[in-house]
Amino acid sequence: MNARARSGWWMACMLLAAMSARADCSRAIHVPMSPIGLSVSFEDGRAQGIYPTLLREVAAADGRCQFDMHRVPRARLQSLFDAGQADMLVPASATPARDAIAEFVPLIQVRASLLTLDTDAPVPRSLAELLARPDYKLAVVRGFSFGAAYDSTIATLRQRQRLVEEADPSGVARALRQGLAHATVMTASILVGTLVVDGELTPLLKRLRVEPLEELGWHASGLYLSRRSLNEADRRTLRQALAQAARSGRIWQLFNELHPPGSLGVSIRPLTP
Repeated sequence: MNARARSGWWMACMLLAAMSARADCSRAIHVPMSPIGLSVSFEDGRAQGIYPTLLREVAAADGRCQFDMHRVPRARLQSLFDAGQADMLVPASATPARDAIAEFVPLIQVRASLLTLDTDAPVPRSLAELLARPDYKLAVVRGFSFGAAYDSTIATLRQRQRLVEEADPSGVARALRQGLAHATVMTASILVGTLVVDGELTPLLKRLRVEPLEELGWHASGLYLSRRSLNEADRRTLRQALAQAARSGRIWQLFNELHPPGSLGVSIRPLTP
Protein backbone atom coordinates (compact mmCIF):
# COMPACT_ATOMS: atom_id res chain seq x y z
CA MET A 1 0.00 0.00 0.00
CA ASN A 2 1.54 3.33 -1.10
CA ALA A 3 1.58 6.48 1.04
CA ARG A 4 -1.45 8.03 -0.66
CA ALA A 5 -3.49 4.85 -0.23
CA ARG A 6 -2.47 4.55 3.42
CA SER A 7 -3.47 8.17 3.97
CA GLY A 8 -6.86 7.61 2.35
CA TRP A 9 -7.44 4.44 4.35
CA TRP A 10 -6.55 6.26 7.57
CA MET A 11 -8.92 9.15 6.82
CA ALA A 12 -11.73 6.69 6.06
CA CYS A 13 -11.13 4.94 9.37
CA MET A 14 -11.19 8.23 11.22
CA LEU A 15 -14.47 9.22 9.54
CA LEU A 16 -16.07 5.90 10.39
CA ALA A 17 -14.93 6.24 14.00
CA ALA A 18 -16.41 9.72 14.21
CA MET A 19 -19.69 8.51 12.73
CA SER A 20 -19.89 5.59 15.13
CA ALA A 21 -19.23 7.94 18.08
CA ARG A 22 -21.98 10.30 16.90
CA ALA A 23 -25.05 9.54 19.02
CA ASP A 24 -28.58 10.08 17.74
CA CYS A 25 -31.58 10.41 20.02
CA SER A 26 -33.38 7.08 20.22
CA ARG A 27 -36.77 8.71 19.55
CA ALA A 28 -38.49 12.08 19.21
CA ILE A 29 -38.13 14.19 22.39
CA HIS A 30 -41.47 15.00 24.04
CA VAL A 31 -41.49 18.70 25.05
CA PRO A 32 -44.83 20.05 26.28
CA MET A 33 -44.63 23.82 26.87
CA SER A 34 -46.74 26.60 28.34
CA PRO A 35 -46.75 30.24 27.20
CA ILE A 36 -44.24 32.46 28.99
CA GLY A 37 -43.85 35.83 27.31
CA LEU A 38 -41.43 35.91 24.40
CA SER A 39 -39.66 32.78 25.65
CA VAL A 40 -42.53 30.50 24.58
CA SER A 41 -45.67 31.45 22.68
CA PHE A 42 -48.10 29.71 20.33
CA GLU A 43 -49.71 30.70 17.04
CA ASP A 44 -52.19 28.32 15.41
CA GLY A 45 -50.89 25.59 17.71
CA ARG A 46 -47.26 26.02 16.65
CA ALA A 47 -44.70 26.73 19.36
CA GLN A 48 -42.75 29.95 18.82
CA GLY A 49 -40.40 32.17 20.78
CA ILE A 50 -36.87 31.88 22.11
CA TYR A 51 -36.83 28.29 23.34
CA PRO A 52 -38.80 26.66 20.49
CA THR A 53 -36.51 28.48 18.05
CA LEU A 54 -33.45 27.24 19.92
CA LEU A 55 -34.66 23.64 19.88
CA ARG A 56 -35.49 23.77 16.17
CA GLU A 57 -32.05 25.20 15.42
CA VAL A 58 -30.40 22.45 17.47
CA ALA A 59 -32.43 19.85 15.55
CA ALA A 60 -31.56 21.39 12.18
CA ALA A 61 -27.86 21.79 12.96
CA ASP A 62 -27.04 18.12 13.36
CA GLY A 63 -30.24 16.20 12.67
CA ARG A 64 -29.62 13.95 15.65
CA CYS A 65 -32.72 14.82 17.67
CA GLN A 66 -36.24 15.96 16.84
CA PHE A 67 -38.51 17.77 19.30
CA ASP A 68 -42.26 17.26 19.62
CA MET A 69 -43.47 20.59 21.09
CA HIS A 70 -47.09 21.28 22.04
CA ARG A 71 -49.06 23.48 24.42
CA VAL A 72 -50.20 22.58 27.92
CA PRO A 73 -51.14 24.72 30.96
CA ARG A 74 -48.20 25.51 33.28
CA ALA A 75 -49.55 23.47 36.22
CA ARG A 76 -50.15 20.52 33.89
CA LEU A 77 -46.62 20.85 32.51
CA GLN A 78 -45.07 20.49 35.96
CA SER A 79 -47.23 17.47 36.83
CA LEU A 80 -46.36 15.78 33.52
CA PHE A 81 -42.67 16.32 34.16
CA ASP A 82 -42.90 15.09 37.75
CA ALA A 83 -44.64 11.92 36.53
CA GLY A 84 -42.00 11.22 33.86
CA GLN A 85 -44.44 11.94 31.02
CA ALA A 86 -42.43 14.89 29.65
CA ASP A 87 -38.81 14.64 28.55
CA MET A 88 -37.93 18.29 29.13
CA LEU A 89 -39.01 21.17 31.36
CA VAL A 90 -38.21 24.44 29.62
CA PRO A 91 -37.56 27.13 30.64
CA ALA A 92 -36.81 26.35 34.27
CA SER A 93 -34.69 27.42 37.23
CA ALA A 94 -32.84 24.86 39.32
CA THR A 95 -34.56 23.58 42.47
CA PRO A 96 -33.72 20.66 44.80
CA ALA A 97 -37.01 18.92 43.98
CA ARG A 98 -36.31 19.04 40.25
CA ASP A 99 -32.68 18.01 40.75
CA ALA A 100 -33.92 14.80 42.36
CA ILE A 101 -35.63 13.62 39.16
CA ALA A 102 -33.85 15.43 36.33
CA GLU A 103 -30.61 16.87 35.04
CA PHE A 104 -30.30 20.66 34.86
CA VAL A 105 -28.71 22.31 31.79
CA PRO A 106 -27.91 26.01 32.41
CA LEU A 107 -28.40 28.32 29.42
CA ILE A 108 -28.64 31.88 30.73
CA GLN A 109 -28.43 33.91 33.96
CA VAL A 110 -31.54 35.59 35.36
CA ARG A 111 -32.51 37.72 38.32
CA ALA A 112 -36.04 37.97 39.70
CA SER A 113 -37.20 41.42 40.84
CA LEU A 114 -40.19 43.17 42.38
CA LEU A 115 -42.43 44.41 39.56
CA THR A 116 -45.11 47.05 40.09
CA LEU A 117 -47.29 49.32 37.96
CA ASP A 118 -46.33 53.03 38.37
CA THR A 119 -47.02 53.30 42.07
CA ASP A 120 -45.84 56.28 44.11
CA ALA A 121 -46.02 54.28 47.33
CA PRO A 122 -42.70 53.08 48.82
CA VAL A 123 -41.89 49.56 47.68
CA PRO A 124 -40.18 46.84 49.73
CA ARG A 125 -36.44 46.52 49.19
CA SER A 126 -36.28 42.94 50.42
CA LEU A 127 -38.48 39.89 50.84
CA ALA A 128 -38.17 40.32 54.60
CA GLU A 129 -39.56 43.85 54.36
CA LEU A 130 -42.33 42.60 52.08
CA LEU A 131 -43.34 39.96 54.63
CA ALA A 132 -43.32 42.56 57.40
CA ARG A 133 -46.02 44.61 55.66
CA PRO A 134 -49.24 42.92 56.79
CA ASP A 135 -51.42 44.23 53.95
CA TYR A 136 -48.95 43.78 51.08
CA LYS A 137 -50.12 41.21 48.49
CA LEU A 138 -48.24 39.50 45.68
CA ALA A 139 -49.55 38.04 42.44
CA VAL A 140 -47.44 35.13 41.19
CA VAL A 141 -47.49 32.36 38.60
CA ARG A 142 -48.31 29.01 40.16
CA GLY A 143 -45.29 26.71 39.88
CA PHE A 144 -42.66 29.39 39.34
CA SER A 145 -39.52 29.21 41.48
CA PHE A 146 -36.61 31.64 41.84
CA GLY A 147 -34.68 29.98 44.64
CA ALA A 148 -35.13 29.01 48.27
CA ALA A 149 -35.76 32.56 49.57
CA TYR A 150 -38.51 33.07 47.01
CA ASP A 151 -40.11 29.68 47.70
CA SER A 152 -40.12 30.30 51.45
CA THR A 153 -41.67 33.76 51.02
CA ILE A 154 -44.39 32.43 48.73
CA ALA A 155 -45.25 29.66 51.22
CA THR A 156 -45.56 32.21 54.03
CA LEU A 157 -47.71 34.58 51.97
CA ARG A 158 -49.97 31.70 50.97
CA GLN A 159 -50.41 30.75 54.62
CA ARG A 160 -51.23 34.37 55.48
CA GLN A 161 -53.70 34.65 52.57
CA ARG A 162 -51.71 37.42 50.93
CA LEU A 163 -51.07 35.62 47.66
CA VAL A 164 -52.89 35.77 44.33
CA GLU A 165 -51.86 32.73 42.28
CA GLU A 166 -52.40 32.75 38.52
CA ALA A 167 -51.93 30.14 35.81
CA ASP A 168 -49.62 32.29 33.67
CA PRO A 169 -47.91 35.71 33.49
CA SER A 170 -50.88 37.20 31.61
CA GLY A 171 -53.07 36.41 34.62
CA VAL A 172 -50.54 38.11 36.89
CA ALA A 173 -50.53 41.22 34.69
CA ARG A 174 -54.33 41.39 34.81
CA ALA A 175 -54.34 40.94 38.58
CA LEU A 176 -51.94 43.88 38.92
CA ARG A 177 -54.02 46.00 36.53
CA GLN A 178 -57.17 45.25 38.55
CA GLY A 179 -55.49 46.13 41.83
CA LEU A 180 -55.84 42.62 43.27
CA ALA A 181 -52.19 42.68 44.32
CA HIS A 182 -49.54 45.33 44.92
CA ALA A 183 -46.74 43.65 42.99
CA THR A 184 -45.33 40.48 41.52
CA VAL A 185 -41.91 38.83 41.78
CA MET A 186 -40.45 37.27 38.66
CA THR A 187 -37.78 37.83 36.05
CA ALA A 188 -38.66 41.14 34.41
CA SER A 189 -38.10 39.74 30.91
CA ILE A 190 -40.97 37.27 31.47
CA LEU A 191 -43.49 40.01 32.22
CA VAL A 192 -42.09 42.35 29.56
CA GLY A 193 -42.40 39.58 26.98
CA THR A 194 -45.95 38.84 28.09
CA LEU A 195 -46.98 42.48 27.70
CA VAL A 196 -45.35 42.64 24.26
CA VAL A 197 -47.21 39.62 22.85
CA ASP A 198 -50.62 40.41 24.41
CA GLY A 199 -52.00 43.53 22.71
CA GLU A 200 -54.58 44.08 25.42
CA LEU A 201 -51.82 44.32 28.02
CA THR A 202 -49.17 46.15 25.97
CA PRO A 203 -50.10 49.63 27.36
CA LEU A 204 -48.92 48.41 30.78
CA LEU A 205 -45.32 48.44 29.51
CA LYS A 206 -45.12 52.19 30.11
CA ARG A 207 -46.28 51.71 33.70
CA LEU A 208 -43.94 48.85 34.62
CA ARG A 209 -41.41 49.51 37.39
CA VAL A 210 -38.59 47.09 38.29
CA GLU A 211 -36.93 47.04 41.74
CA PRO A 212 -34.24 44.59 42.95
CA LEU A 213 -34.79 42.59 46.13
CA GLU A 214 -31.89 41.95 48.50
CA GLU A 215 -32.33 38.19 48.76
CA LEU A 216 -32.70 37.54 45.03
CA GLY A 217 -29.43 37.61 43.13
CA TRP A 218 -28.33 36.23 39.78
CA HIS A 219 -28.73 32.51 39.16
CA ALA A 220 -28.73 30.13 36.22
CA SER A 221 -31.85 29.39 34.21
CA GLY A 222 -32.17 26.80 31.50
CA LEU A 223 -33.98 23.50 31.19
CA TYR A 224 -34.26 20.07 32.76
CA LEU A 225 -33.77 16.68 31.12
CA SER A 226 -35.89 14.00 32.76
CA ARG A 227 -34.10 11.03 34.29
CA ARG A 228 -37.45 9.24 34.45
CA SER A 229 -38.24 9.29 30.73
CA LEU A 230 -34.87 9.79 28.99
CA ASN A 231 -32.08 7.23 28.93
CA GLU A 232 -28.51 8.26 29.68
CA ALA A 233 -27.43 8.26 26.02
CA ASP A 234 -30.25 10.60 24.99
CA ARG A 235 -29.58 12.93 27.93
CA ARG A 236 -25.89 13.07 27.02
CA THR A 237 -26.65 13.89 23.38
CA LEU A 238 -29.11 16.62 24.35
CA ARG A 239 -26.86 18.01 27.06
CA GLN A 240 -23.93 18.39 24.69
CA ALA A 241 -25.97 20.03 21.92
CA LEU A 242 -27.73 22.48 24.24
CA ALA A 243 -24.59 23.38 26.17
CA GLN A 244 -22.90 24.18 22.86
CA ALA A 245 -25.80 26.48 21.95
CA ALA A 246 -25.34 28.32 25.25
CA ARG A 247 -21.57 28.64 24.77
CA SER A 248 -22.03 29.98 21.24
CA GLY A 249 -24.08 32.90 22.56
CA ARG A 250 -27.06 32.04 20.37
CA ILE A 251 -29.63 32.04 23.17
CA TRP A 252 -28.45 35.47 24.36
CA GLN A 253 -28.78 36.68 20.77
CA LEU A 254 -32.36 35.38 20.59
CA PHE A 255 -33.29 37.21 23.79
CA ASN A 256 -31.91 40.47 22.40
CA GLU A 257 -33.58 40.01 19.02
CA LEU A 258 -37.05 39.54 20.48
CA HIS A 259 -37.14 41.87 23.50
CA PRO A 260 -37.47 45.67 23.39
CA PRO A 261 -34.07 47.44 23.43
CA GLY A 262 -32.81 48.12 26.95
CA SER A 263 -35.31 45.84 28.68
CA LEU A 264 -32.96 42.99 29.62
CA GLY A 265 -30.15 44.54 31.66
CA VAL A 266 -31.72 44.20 35.08
CA SER A 267 -33.11 40.71 34.60
CA ILE A 268 -31.07 38.59 32.22
CA ARG A 269 -27.50 38.22 30.99
CA PRO A 270 -25.30 35.63 29.25
CA LEU A 271 -24.32 32.54 31.19
CA THR A 272 -20.71 33.72 31.31
CA PRO A 273 -20.84 37.53 31.36
